[in-house]
Amino acid sequence: MSIEDSPLLDQVFEQVLNLHNEIARYEQTMQDVFDDLHPQHRDSARNLLHYLAFRCHDVRDIQGKLSSLGLSSLGRSEAYILTALQQVLNVLSRLTPKTLLATAAAPPLASWEEGKAILDRNTVALFGPDPAGRHVHIMVTMSTEAAHSYEHVRALVQNGMDCMRINCAHDDVGA
Repeated sequence: MSIEDSPLLDQVFEQVLNLHNEIARYEQTMQDVFDDLHPQHRDSARNLLHYLAFRCHDVRDIQGKLSSLGLSSLGRSEAYILTALQQVLNVLSRLTPKTLLATAAAPPLASWEEGKAILDRNTVALFGPDPAGRHVHIMVTMSTEAAHSYEHVRALVQNGMDCMRINCAHDDVGA
């Protein structure tokens, strides 16, 4: 059996198409939110919305199938998720007898480079330049102990913490 006759191709095409279309529909339901944003931030907000909609799904099955076909697993697509899905669909539509119809989604970010540049720019604006000696920022989810121990927080900062996250789901008011 040739790869073109593979039921796996048809199956993964449908899964990726459904995921893409669901993300596009979600964006349409949120369209009024974009009207309140500064035009400079709309592309970033759209991409963040696409990525959040994407991460609402367990995509391990799709990723495994895409990888087994030698295609992108979408694993590093956070800067341009809708573009990545469209690119995968374009390739799959050439390998299967399926026809890729035009979607109702607004055009995604133009390219991987553009999405990466926006993500990098926003990262620097939020966290500042890369810390000396590394290319990542360290975010620590704070424990209850942090609320009562200056020394604990100071040690985290001294050991490289760039920002903290407070998770209120596990403690109560008295913690």
